[in-house]
Amino acid sequence: MNQSSNAQDAATKERTALITVIMDLAFLAPSVVVAVLANSMTLYADLLGDLNVFIANVMLLFILYKMRKGMGNNFDYGAGKIENLIGVIGGWFVVLSIGYILYTSIGRILSPVALDPTHLAMGALVMLASMIASTYLWIRNYRIYKRIPSPVTDVQWRVPMSDTVIAGGILISLLAMIFLREYSWSLYIDPLISLALGGVIIYSFYGLIKTSLFDLLDRTLEEKYQMLITKELVKFYHDYAQLHGVRSRRTGSSVFIEIFLEFDPDRKVGEIHDVIENMRKSLEEKIENSFVSISLSKKSVR
Repeated sequence: MNQSSNAQDAATKERTALITVIMDLAFLAPSVVVAVLANSMTLYADLLGDLNVFIANVMLLFILYKMRKGMGNNFDYGAGKIENLIGVIGGWFVVLSIGYILYTSIGRILSPVALDPTHLAMGALVMLASMIASTYLWIRNYRIYKRIPSPVTDVQWRVPMSDTVIAGGILISLLAMIFLREYSWSLYIDPLISLALGGVIIYSFYGLIKTSLFDLLDRTLEEKYQMLITKELVKFYHDYAQLHGVRSRRTGSSVFIEIFLEFDPDRKVGEIHDVIENMRKSLEEKIENSFVSISLSKKSVR
C-alpha cells in the first residue's frame, strides 16, 4: 500500500471519528434533560454509557489526529501507552460511576417509584432518534470497514451497532412503562432494565481495563499472532542457522515484534539482508499495524 493510500485511509478514519463525536455531542444534552425530568434509572444508566462512549470517541479522534500528524521525536515507539493508560483510567471511572446506578436501582426495587408518562414519552422520542442515528453510523462505518479493514474501523462500526441495540431495548422498555403503568408490577421495569444496562456496561469496560492494563505491562501478543510468527519462522527455517528468541508487545494499536536470529557466518551480508527483509515484509503484511525488527544474535535473549 503506497503512502498516498495510507494517508487517505488515515483521513477517512479521522473523519469518521469526527462525525461520531459530533453526533454523540448532539444527543448528550437531550439525554441529560429527559433523564433528569423522567427520573428514570434506565435513562440515567444510558446517559452514563453515552457519556463514556463520547469520551472514548474524543480520545480516539485525538489519537488518530496525532497519528496522522506524527508523534515527533519524543516518542520513538509512538504514544500508544497513553491510549492504554487512558483506557485503564476511563474504565475504572465507569465501573465506580455505575455503582451509583446499581445502588439506586436496587433501592427502587425495594421501594418502587412511579414515573411520569409524559417525561417517559419524551425519553422514548430521544431513544428513537438515537436509534436512527446509530443505525446510520452502523451502516456507514461498516461499509468503511469492509473497504479499510483495521482494528480502528472495526471498533467504529461495532460501537454504533451496540448503541442501536441498546437504544432499541430502552425504547421498548419505556413504551412498556407507559402502556403498562396501570399494573403495579410495571414499577419494577425501570430499575430492572437499569440493572441489566449496568451489568452490560461493567462487562464491556472490564475487558477494556484488562486489555489496557496488560498492554501497559508489555504483555506478549495473543496466541493467534504468536502462531503467525511461528509459521513465518518455519517458512524461513532453512534461511537461518538458529533462533535465539522472540519478543513482542503492543502499544495502543501498534504491535512491535523483535526476532533474534543467528546466521551461517560464511553467508554474504547481502544474502542475510534479503532474508531479513523478506521475513519482515511478510510478517508486517499479515499482522495489522505491526513493526518487525530482526536482529543478529549468537545467544538466547530469554
